[in-house]
Order: sequence, then structure tokens, then C-alpha cells
Amino acid sequence: MQTMQQQRAQYALIQVDSAKRNGISKKEFKSYAMGFPAMIRMNGLGQAAAFYRSKGEGEDAKAKAYRALYDLLSGWMGNPGQPYTGSGDLLEGITSNDLHTYRIAQVEALLLLDWVKKFAKAYMGEK
Repeated sequence: MQTMQQQRAQYALIQVDSAKRNGISKKEFKSYAMGFPAMIRMNGLGQAAAFYRSKGEGEDAKAKAYRALYDLLSGWMGNPGQPYTGSGDLLEGITSNDLHTYRIAQVEALLLLDWVKKFAKAYMGEK
């Protein structure tokens, strides 16, 4: 049986690898992955998620990278055992739950994004 930390790492690795294979810009993905946790700490999970979601509209490289990161976090937070289990979307989960759940979700998001940053650095490096 895996620890929660191992589950986060496995999910992050799969998602970063998927983004890489799907042609998401390595430079943008890595850059935005590095900035996501800081934005959450400064502005809160809801505002940071809304920003990444709004920037993810479009077909250019930047929009695809923002959307990939938003979808990555949204997917994790809706998994069984996570704060927004069963929510179709991260912002839906944030707006339909209480403050206690929001605080738990914010901590969980930071823990997951720590792994995303590590794997983005390792797998999305420019050669």
C-alpha cells in the first residue's frame, strides 16, 4: 500500500509525463508550475485556480500550459479521498464547500504542486 506522499508523487509524474507527450510547451509548463504554489500562498487557492483557469482559454502554448496545470490540480482534488471528491471541477468544489474543506484543499494543493514542480524541473528541462 502506498503512502499519500507516494500517491501524490505518482499522480504528478504521470501528469507531467502526459503533458510532455501531448506537446505542452516545456518552457511554459515548467515556468507556470514553479509559480503556481507561490500564487496560492499569496492569493489563496480559489484566486490562483481561477487565474490559471482563465489563462487556460485559447490554443496558444501559454494557454495550453496553464490549462494543463489547472486540469492536473483539478483532477487530483476530485479523486477519492481528496477534499473535493466527486466535484466535476476544482472551482466548483471550492465554491460549494465550507472554509474548513477549503483550508485542507489548499494544503493538499501545495503538497501536490511540490511534486509537480520537482518533476517539471526534471522532465521539462531544456536540452
